[in-house]
Amino acid sequence: MVRRLSLVHLAMFSLLLTGQTPAERPYEAPVDVPPSFVESVIDGTGFSEPPAAPQYAAIPCDCGPSWCEKLMTSPTLTGDWGGLRTSLTEDGIIYQGYLTQFYQGVASGGTEQQFKYGGKVDQFFTFQGEKLGLWKGLLIGMHAETRFGQDSNFDAVGLAPVNANMLWPSTGQTTAISGFTVTQMLSEEWLVTAGKFNTLDLFNSLYPQGGRGIDGFMNVSALLPLTAARPINLSVNGIGITKLHQGQVQGSLSIVDPNNSSTTAGVGNLFESGAAIIAYWRHFTEFRGLPGSHALLGEYSTKSYTSVDRENFYFLPSVGIVAGKESGTWAINYFGEQRVWQDACNPKRNVGLFTSWGLSDGNPNPVRWSGNVSLQGHGLIESRPADTAGVAYFYTSLSGDFKDLVSPLIDVRDVQGGEVYYNYAVTPWFNLTPDLQVIQPSIVGNNTAVVVGLRAKLTF
Repeated sequence: MVRRLSLVHLAMFSLLLTGQTPAERPYEAPVDVPPSFVESVIDGTGFSEPPAAPQYAAIPCDCGPSWCEKLMTSPTLTGDWGGLRTSLTEDGIIYQGYLTQFYQGVASGGTEQQFKYGGKVDQFFTFQGEKLGLWKGLLIGMHAETRFGQDSNFDAVGLAPVNANMLWPSTGQTTAISGFTVTQMLSEEWLVTAGKFNTLDLFNSLYPQGGRGIDGFMNVSALLPLTAARPINLSVNGIGITKLHQGQVQGSLSIVDPNNSSTTAGVGNLFESGAAIIAYWRHFTEFRGLPGSHALLGEYSTKSYTSVDRENFYFLPSVGIVAGKESGTWAINYFGEQRVWQDACNPKRNVGLFTSWGLSDGNPNPVRWSGNVSLQGHGLIESRPADTAGVAYFYTSLSGDFKDLVSPLIDVRDVQGGEVYYNYAVTPWFNLTPDLQVIQPSIVGNNTAVVVGLRAKLTF
């Protein structure tokens, strides 16, 4: 029972930042990433010129009719809807949808060897206030998700979920609005955002090379340090202010409810069980003419959590074993990125280094420290400019208190592993990604888990 509860709780991680996608990144983000708050607000308010439309290399087509060539080179499967999509965009309504399907399983080792099929439909809606006849600098964003099928997150090791995208909005089949925010641009450098934050979206808006689990790495530990999981949840209500620097997020300060709101609506119980404070600051750098950045994220929650110190557990004859509580938890995390190579003739062909490390209190957070390092390439094959690839290593160190707590039942150890993927752009709107993960399980005695997966993403 103790092991199961702890694994489920750890899987429900998140990382809240109020910053938005920068106008220019050290790495080239996937071209079909939904418009971010900052980009959409700036575009809709005249603060700067709108970004150029993404360019795709023409893919030969032998079908004959001209509609086939248009289909094969269109950025979306459903095209322009007879001009309606463009018309809506000009009127301040932007829509982007994705269908991502996963066939993934444990080939050997782990807890259970089986393959499972599941998927997600992600729909993003952006409403630009000024274009809709409201006021300058207003932006409303919504993310609706439909999750179906099964996943292998707890078949491999549990403490390193192998499919980040399938954790949202819940671990069961459901449809929910996991993000709904209202943003007001105060100036070219300051904006305020309030509402329900989808924390995976917000992390991806700062570091788009991560790909939300549908473009880049799939394992949670390869995306961010698990120390960030305890203070912040999957989808949270709150408010934050963001500082920009030359169109990129430099810092933010947020206050959010620590409870998960991914499948609920309303703010009736806001801050009833405490509040979480998140502070983020980033310093932009340049190394040998290539861009990079270093950032710190601090998290503190006042909520009471179940203690992982077994001395705080006691037995009541009429009740049974009662878990003690710890008031508050904290974590501090570092994020670094650096472009290490780019084509002198085409900067979109590049290789980027990303690393993140975290440290926590160790109680009630069962993860004492964790980290990862990865390399991701874009357009490594010159004839395939839209393909991406990546390799990552991650390590998660469990706290001594947590190990002592579960030791009467099971022996646990630190978790480490690696992941490699190749994202093949069949068309601009269809990507096929084989993925391989090798993970040392937390349970001593379980063999190393080899996880094989195939991901198919449609942009419609």
